[in-house]
Amino acid sequence: MTPGLLGTIALTVTLLFSVLGLGLAGLASVLKDRRYLLAAQRFAPLSLLGALTAFGALEWALLSNDFTVVYVASNHSLKDPLWVTLVTPWAALEGSILLWGMLQTLYTSIVSTRSGKTLDVWRAPIALATLFAIQVFFFAVMVFVVHPFDSLPNPPADGRGPNPLLQNHWMMAVHPVLMYLGFVGLSVPFAYAVAAMVARRYQSWIFETRWWTLVAWGFLTAAIFAGKWWSYEILGWGGYWAWDPVENASIIPWFLATAFLHTAQVQERKGLFKGWNFAFITLAFAATVFGTFLTRSGVIQSVHAFANGPVGVVFLGFLLATLLVGFGLLSKVGSELREAGEVRWRSREGALLAGSLFFGTFAFVVVLGTLWPLVVEAVSGTKVSIGAPFFNQVSAPLGVSMLLLMGIGPVLPWRNTTAEINRNLLAMLSALVFGLALGLVLSLTVGVSLAIGLFAYNLTAVWRMVAQSVGERTRSLGVSPGQAFVGLAGQNRRRFGSHIVHVGIALAALAIAFSQTYRFTEQKTLNLGQTWRTHGMEIRLLSVGARDEGNRTAVIAPVEVRSTSRDGWASDGLYDTRLNFYSQSAPLATPVIRYSPYNDYYFVLEEFDHQKGQWATLKIIVTPMVFWLWAAGVIVVLGTVYILWPSGVRQPSRSALPST
Repeated sequence: MTPGLLGTIALTVTLLFSVLGLGLAGLASVLKDRRYLLAAQRFAPLSLLGALTAFGALEWALLSNDFTVVYVASNHSLKDPLWVTLVTPWAALEGSILLWGMLQTLYTSIVSTRSGKTLDVWRAPIALATLFAIQVFFFAVMVFVVHPFDSLPNPPADGRGPNPLLQNHWMMAVHPVLMYLGFVGLSVPFAYAVAAMVARRYQSWIFETRWWTLVAWGFLTAAIFAGKWWSYEILGWGGYWAWDPVENASIIPWFLATAFLHTAQVQERKGLFKGWNFAFITLAFAATVFGTFLTRSGVIQSVHAFANGPVGVVFLGFLLATLLVGFGLLSKVGSELREAGEVRWRSREGALLAGSLFFGTFAFVVVLGTLWPLVVEAVSGTKVSIGAPFFNQVSAPLGVSMLLLMGIGPVLPWRNTTAEINRNLLAMLSALVFGLALGLVLSLTVGVSLAIGLFAYNLTAVWRMVAQSVGERTRSLGVSPGQAFVGLAGQNRRRFGSHIVHVGIALAALAIAFSQTYRFTEQKTLNLGQTWRTHGMEIRLLSVGARDEGNRTAVIAPVEVRSTSRDGWASDGLYDTRLNFYSQSAPLATPVIRYSPYNDYYFVLEEFDHQKGQWATLKIIVTPMVFWLWAAGVIVVLGTVYILWPSGVRQPSRSALPST
């Protein structure tokens, strides 16, 4: 049996299993018969097995250099290193859809093992049917629209290899998988929301989806920071986020999932915002489909849009169907979603709703800015572009507002009282003013000074909340502050984990403000042996030479760098700037980066003497505090992991809230 035949059979069988699972789950919902639910559950692991087999068949075809498979001939080469071959399954359209489908079967299989335990017979079949329906869509696309195992009657002796950007950095093995884990993960809370609306049980689904939503949000967060670093490492422009349409497509669901996480807290605690939660999770999952539509339809031009395929209309239809199901059900049950009390804006629930609305507004602005050129071209035929300046101008006030609410929200009580929080607010505002004044005294820009103030403001908020909790525990139990802190951190992982996440987000905002404002760029053509003095450095070009590296030819221009300042440059060194030449593309610069907590030093080989190798053009980029952006990403992810880590403490009773 060939890899192509095995993959085709596996895809067809997985589609059949998914359809059967969907049908049986639907029968269980209509007849309220658990036997059909149990039968449907059996098809979830079978679907996973079929998807794994299909994915394994594609890996087999790549590893065996089977160029009779169109996907292998188009995206693989005999010269590819082993690690590139192993990650090539998600290097193009068909393989990325297969990865999505495989992860969907994984999530469906896990949910199926829990659906009989955490959901009643009214909702379990509906949630499982929704996941099976999503699964059916993706495998139907692979069977009928874009087949990963199409064959070539006259295969070539060698293939073209993957896009050079995908084989130039090991992050190709990490970032796409993290992104899809986050995208697909949002299908689970969406399925629970559909089940809650169909069964008209509007409260308990929030508790059941808490873990799933945090897992998906954590993967999305890790993927976004990993994507920023990948861009920083390989594109050679010295930045990490350009508001590229595909970058935007990744952050839109993150904004909406973040909004949902905040309003979900209020529903858990107070029974409020049921309608908002149904809307936010529907939009968050729909945004993942929207992102795939943008990436794979060919309607936008992007350095990240690696494939144009025939799936644009299909994904657009799926996007509209998702919105129709979510908001159609919401409009049907909207009159029943009575709130358990009124919203007091000067309370924690008011601040959380306001923050969620800002996140939702941010998502809407990004969608509008991304699609506006398409709308203008469709209406008038005129090509326009909306770039980073627009998004930066809009994101600044929205970001400031969210950072303010991020600090004040957790400090406010769950009721409309002010006596308990006056001292906290005074301390936070004092930190904000002090940070702002410090930046201005140091002759920093107003924007950077405000970022310093907001960072101090949020740190003070976290410090005050932790200090108060530790103090209360110390007095009540008669233990030391250290023991009180350890006890609280272990028993209240969700609260302390959110503190960690907020510190990471505030640090990221500070790093972005500095790096965007004070980046320095200069370019110069040097002859061999010539020294260039700039920005506290002496840079000398040593040589220019070429080297065959199998899948590419590299032109390497080593430079000797000496520090003449004390701004964080720890030592002198030799750095190999290079241009990589691939058979199917223009030269691709690979920057050399000297990381430090103060400034990053970024060296890019722009051009060279093709005839004699006697000169080279170098670009130098010095950017402050980028190091702390990556540290912030690690902090946010660790905070999320801390929240999810089992504490061994029983959750408080939910009896105070309506069971429906």
